[in-house]
Amino acid sequence: MENSEQALLMIAWSRIWSPLVDEEARDQAWQALELPDSYEQHSTEYWSVFHAGSPPTVPTLLHAVLSSDGTSTREDWLRVISHLGLAWNDVHLPPDQLGAACEIYACALDRDEPILVDTLAQRYLLPWCAAAQQTLAEKQSPLAALVKAFGEDVQSVQPVTAA
Repeated sequence: MENSEQALLMIAWSRIWSPLVDEEARDQAWQALELPDSYEQHSTEYWSVFHAGSPPTVPTLLHAVLSSDGTSTREDWLRVISHLGLAWNDVHLPPDQLGAACEIYACALDRDEPILVDTLAQRYLLPWCAAAQQTLAEKQSPLAALVKAFGEDVQSVQPVTAA
């Protein structure tokens, strides 16, 4: 899989995880990623598990699930944003929100930053998946399959580097 295809895969995941994406775009991403059932079947549970509640069952803020300092985690992601030369648009999420993180990760893939891609996956994305899967498995939530699929896609993404 080429970097641009890997980046598009992560953009699709950003549409799943971002609370700013409309329902139609999330449903399209769900279908494109070939996730189980349909988004509509899981939409109520999806919102209650990942976005509603104080805190949600599985927050999409990486630092919250990883029990790390929010300031440090956000600073790490802001350094990545700066390194990649990215800029915010009018409305933005915290840089360690999973939807935003997937977009940032996609840019790192597209720009062929293998060390950065590996570091973000190993330090943030895969540990989030492991913690989220454990919580959802304990609650016997069908959304554990969603997190499992995301983790498998993150694991499978390997930057293509020039030989």
